[in-house]
Formats: sequence, C-alpha cells, structure tokens
Amino acid sequence: MKKIQSVFIISFFSFLFFHEHVSAQYFPNYEIQLLKGTVPYKMPWVGGLNNPQFSEADLNNDGILDLVIFDRTGDRLLTFSNSGMANNVDYNYAPIFEKNFPKMDSWCLLLDFNCDNIEDIFTHTTLGTKVYKGYYNADNELCFTQYSKLLKFTGFTGSLLNIFITSIDIPAFVDVDNDNDIDILTFEATGGGWMEFYENQSQELGFGCDSFIYDLNERCWGLMYEPAWPQAKWLNQICPWRLEDLAKKENNDASNNRGGGFRHAGSTTLAFDNDGDGDKEIILGDISFSDLVYLTNGGSDTAALLTDQDTLFPNYSVPVDIDYFPASFRLDIDNDGVKDIVAAPNSENGQTDIACSWFYKNIGANNNGTFIYQTDSFLTNDMIDVGSGAAPVFVDLNNDGLTDILVSNRSSFETNSSITYLENMGSDTLPAFTIMTKNWMNLSALNMKALFPAFGDLNNDGKKEMIVGNINGTLLYYNNIGGGTMMPDNFILVNPSYFSIDVGSFSTPVIVELNGDGKLDLVIGEDNGSLNFCRNNGSITAPDFSILQPSFGNVIVQQNGSFGYSIPSFVKLNHDTTYTLLVGCEGGNIFQYNDIENNLTGTFNLVDSSFASIQVGSYSAPSCFDINTDGIPEIVIGNYRGGVTIFDTTTSHNYTSSNNFSDNWLLELFPNPAADYVLLNSNIEILKVELFDAIGRKILDADVNKQYQFVMNTSQLSPALYVIRITGANGNRAIKFLKN
Repeated sequence: MKKIQSVFIISFFSFLFFHEHVSAQYFPNYEIQLLKGTVPYKMPWVGGLNNPQFSEADLNNDGILDLVIFDRTGDRLLTFSNSGMANNVDYNYAPIFEKNFPKMDSWCLLLDFNCDNIEDIFTHTTLGTKVYKGYYNADNELCFTQYSKLLKFTGFTGSLLNIFITSIDIPAFVDVDNDNDIDILTFEATGGGWMEFYENQSQELGFGCDSFIYDLNERCWGLMYEPAWPQAKWLNQICPWRLEDLAKKENNDASNNRGGGFRHAGSTTLAFDNDGDGDKEIILGDISFSDLVYLTNGGSDTAALLTDQDTLFPNYSVPVDIDYFPASFRLDIDNDGVKDIVAAPNSENGQTDIACSWFYKNIGANNNGTFIYQTDSFLTNDMIDVGSGAAPVFVDLNNDGLTDILVSNRSSFETNSSITYLENMGSDTLPAFTIMTKNWMNLSALNMKALFPAFGDLNNDGKKEMIVGNINGTLLYYNNIGGGTMMPDNFILVNPSYFSIDVGSFSTPVIVELNGDGKLDLVIGEDNGSLNFCRNNGSITAPDFSILQPSFGNVIVQQNGSFGYSIPSFVKLNHDTTYTLLVGCEGGNIFQYNDIENNLTGTFNLVDSSFASIQVGSYSAPSCFDINTDGIPEIVIGNYRGGVTIFDTTTSHNYTSSNNFSDNWLLELFPNPAADYVLLNSNIEILKVELFDAIGRKILDADVNKQYQFVMNTSQLSPALYVIRITGANGNRAIKFLKN
C-alpha cells in the first residue's frame, strides 16, 4: 500500500463545534435533495422560521453584507452568505459563522455603533440591553466580544439607571439626532404609550462614537401616544412631563392628555429617515394588531413631531397582515443598493408560523422609499417548514425499498395538527425527496394537535401498523389494509384509545423490540420529560400493551427549567449491536442513554445531555434510520420552528488530524480552509471524486483511476462550504471543507 504523506489537517468540523472532551460529532447533510418537480429546494434542511429577526452583517469580511437571522422561537441564530449579485436575491445557508456568535435571547439586532465598519450586536438581557463588539479573526470571520453588560442612563438624581427594555419589545437603536452615535427609541418601562428618546452624549463629551453615555432626552418623543385601542396612534399630544405643554392646556381637555393612560406592553419599532429631511420616520408594530403603522416625522432631528400615519402600511401595496404583533426590519435584500423591508411575527404564540417573512422591495431610494410586496415566504419557500413543532419520522410508506419521511406538526396557525409526506424519489444509496402532500391521510380532520405516528408490524402479517400519539396523551391504532411489496400502505382507524393507554399529554410513541423475545414493545414520551414503557405481554400476532410502566429507565429530559416534552428514538450507532436511546426535549438538547436492553427495569446510563453538541432549536425531535444503505444510520431532527435537519453519522470526527472511519478507511484533506487547492490522501484506492456545494449542487465529477492522492484546484470557487464525496472500494465517504 502506498504510504500516505504526513500532513497537518485542520478539519472544517472543528470550526463548527468546540467540545471540552474528545467525543464523536455528527454534522448536517445538506447534500440530500428535496425537489419541486425536478428543481431542488435551495435550503430544505435549514430548519424553518417562526419569529425571524433580520440583520445585515459582513460575515466573511469580503465587503458584501450577508444575512443574519435570529429567531425568537428557541433563540436560534442562522447565518446566510450573500452572493452580492446586483438586483438578485441570492442567499446560501452558511452555518460555519454561527459558532462565532454569543448565546442570546428574545431579540438581536446588528449594527455598527463604533464606526469601524464592523457590525456589532445589541441584544436583550435581564432588565435591558447588552452589547457585543464585532471584530474579524485570522480567518476573516465575524466574531464578537462582550462590550457592555447593561446600557444605562443618567437619572434625574445623577445616578445610573438601567434603560429598561422588555424581552417582548423590539426597540430602535439608531442615530436620532445625526451626531454619529447610537441613540435609543423605546416605549416606557411602565407599559405606557409614550416613546422615550435616550440620547447618546458620546460625541458631545468628546468620546467619539464608541461609547454609551445616555440621557433621557425626551419622554414623549414625537408627541405621539400609542393607545391599547384602536390601531391608530394619537398624534400631537400634550406631554404630561413637559411643564410648557401643560401650560398650554387651557380648556382642561382630558381627551388631549394621555399621560398615565393604559397601554398593554408589546411594541416593535423601526426608525429611519424616509423623506431625506434628516429626521426619523417610524414603523410600529403592536401586540394587539396584525398591521404595521407608518408615522411621518414632520418635525426635525432635534424636535420630533409625528404628524401623519398610515395604519395599513404600505397602503399603496399589499399591507402587512401578520395576525398580531408584527415587527419590521430594514436591509438591502436584493443587492440593488437601497434598503428594503422585511416584516415578521414577533409573538411566539398564535402567530402565522409559515407565511412569516414578508419581503417588500424598495423601488424608490434610501431617503424616499416605496415598498412593494414581493412574498410572505422570503427564504421559507426554500425550506421545509410545516408550522410549529416539527416531528419527523423515517418510514417506507410505499414499500419500494426507499425510506420516506413523515413530518408532523403540533399545529399550524389556526389549524390542527397535520402530517407532511416526503416521498423518497432517489435511490437506495442517494436519497432525494419530494413533498407529496402536506396533509397525509387527511389526518387534520381528526381535529387534534401534536399528532405523532409510529410504525411496526404488530400482528406479524408482514405489513406495518400505525400508532398515533397526540396532545391528549392517548394512542390511536390504525390497521394497514394495503401494504406489501411495492404496494402503498393504507391505514384505517380501528381503535381511538389503544389499550386505554394514557400518559397524560403529548404522547410520542415509538415501536421497538427491546427484550429479545421477538415481540415489538412500546416506548412513549410525554410532556413531563419522562418515558413510559409498555412491554408486549401478548403474542407475536396478538400484542398486549395493557400494563404501563412509567418512569422508564428513570429518563428525564428537562433542561434549564423546561417542562420536558420527551421524544424518544432508538438507534444502533457506529455498528453497535445494542441500542442507544436519543431523547429530544423542549430545551432543544438531545439526551443520549445506553445500557438499555438488559436493564429494562433499572436506570439507563446517561451518556450525554447534549448529544454530539447538536443544537437545532427548541423542542428537538429525533428519528433515526439508515436511508442510504451504507450500514450507518442518519438522524433527522425536527424543531419548534417547523423545520427539519438531517445529520449524517457516516463521518464521526474525534478532533484528530484525519478522518479514520470504522472500516479502517483513512482520509486526509489539506488545507482546510482552502485557497487555491485541496490535497486529498487516502489509504484505499480512490475511484471517483465529486464536488458539491452546500445545497447539494454537483460542481465536479471526476473518475480518478485508482489513485491514492488527488489534488483539486479550488482557486475559481466562491467562498463557501463545499463537500467532496469520494468513491472507493469500500463505498462512498464525504469530507467537507471551507473555501476562503
């Protein structure tokens, strides 16, 4: 065998995750295609959106503003590279940059506060706002360091007080008075309807633009009051804190004095100069309404006066209509040099969870915008997004030997739970899916939430039966009157309360044989984060699940005070002969247990409370199966944003300088990140090399003719994540690398 050259490998995957201990890591497989007819979805496995917040940032220091999305649902951050092609909307999911962001909650806005042309982070913290300063590391990746723990202002007594901003609101961080430092517009901490202006005195005091020295300049900015009802704002009001205004109140007109009036908390604020006169217009969203209100500033940059309003913004196009509590964000989506607007729901409950990113193209100018509706599904139209609470399950529904995927949801806005059917139209080694229906078997007609199916041949008739969990904690039993080789399954409801099993609420069953008696058993998750076991005490043709064993394995998957919501999946990893139990939960981690089969009445061994450092967002829902017949299972994981991600466990990385597979196939790739070339070394003859981009588009297909070394020219590749798939005598293997 040819001796492999000794090379130093920088694995791409070590940039994605850092773990204190040496442990296997599994990574998303974005090569697997989801097709619309013959056209692939651009980013199907990114994981959906529910409450996205949009910001621009140059993630790789190439002078092009990329896209950063922070989703309030699960506090999930997503990063997308921008091609920068003029007049084009062209984003690619680029998760490599996500590792460089701090953990954040509730809201996150990126802007440059210190005039270094690098975006910084303003995000919620208890009682207010904290700030992270942006910088570029040696690899030209945008990174952050904490700059201010809590923004404060000088009170009337001279003491420093918190600028209180709730986790619900989204304030405006903007240079209100045009002195080149960042001011703040936000509503009263008490929940009243006056907008407060915190003026940054950094420039005035000689500190430039990189300090936060705030005074409460104006308690009634713009003389606008936001009432609890109606949607229209009250303009040109008398400010109860201005003595000069109160002196003008000649007729004791109570209708013109809103001080102390009730307004429920919950507003989103976007501020920008839209008419070129130097002062700031406002777009407001309110927790009680589905519309955005646009307010024109007829004052100045030092004395704001909101004079006119469009309560159905934009009334000259399709107005925003997001059920309630919309938020708006301003950024150049289509690379034409002018800022557009994207609107999204800001409430985690009861919002539109599919049509949740409304893109309005600016056909005017930055100081004279005209915003025209384009779509209510910006980015999500290229993702799997089934609403809220996606829970995928691998199953071959048409019995063609190819594994399909069912994705249930807890619900979609104003509808009950339904199940989306993704049929595998690929091959047994290269799966590719297409969405056949978003309401498989019309199960939405059950008028139930949180449907969760499980499959297994419970009566030994050679066909799989279906059991469906639900929000009530019971199980529905469906018999299969179809099925058989190359014949689609056809399920009919036989028993709506299978064996009278009731685990409380949110039952999530799996069917698995655990005790070696050849009979399938039931393991059922529930809302409190524990598992229940129903041993099959019947026969192989007539199961009996009448005895429910709670607290199975003493598993509990509550995380950071979460309620639990356990979703189990059993899998044999890395050619193991025994089961690993993976359990998803509300907090988003996946708990890993072993020591199961011979310990069904004992306590399972908790291997890891954050399996493989996988983080897809809240309410993680795993399912495992080998979908490409390589002998090693894949893991598909759903999240509460309504999306799913497939993780490829073929390549297990232990932070060594090479990829050493379980069948003794050693692959080495250098350099990573790459510039002009990558060198691939193998201890097994290479027969074929293919290159794919991060969304699965094939760029190169080369027969190699039994070589042990291969050099690929990467000088013409755009900066992005790429996948090299190598074919050898042992099958296929894949290595990812980053092009700088």
